[in-house]
Amino acid sequence: MSIRIILRAMIKFILPIVIFLVAVYGISYFWTNSSLKGKKMIALGSITALIIGISLTIFFIFD
Repeated sequence: MSIRIILRAMIKFILPIVIFLVAVYGISYFWTNSSLKGKKMIALGSITALIIGISLTIFFIFD
């Protein structure tokens, strides 16, 4: 039973943090190697990902 509790805690707290760190690294890498049009697409994608990430984090915490 304690393994389920640990896995649930890992999904609720560790997974969103890891996803956030990977997103920040990926955005910064692609931002430096992108044109103006690419930067606009990255900004739009980042805003969308941020909204989805915050929604999922809130869902996992309150679930």
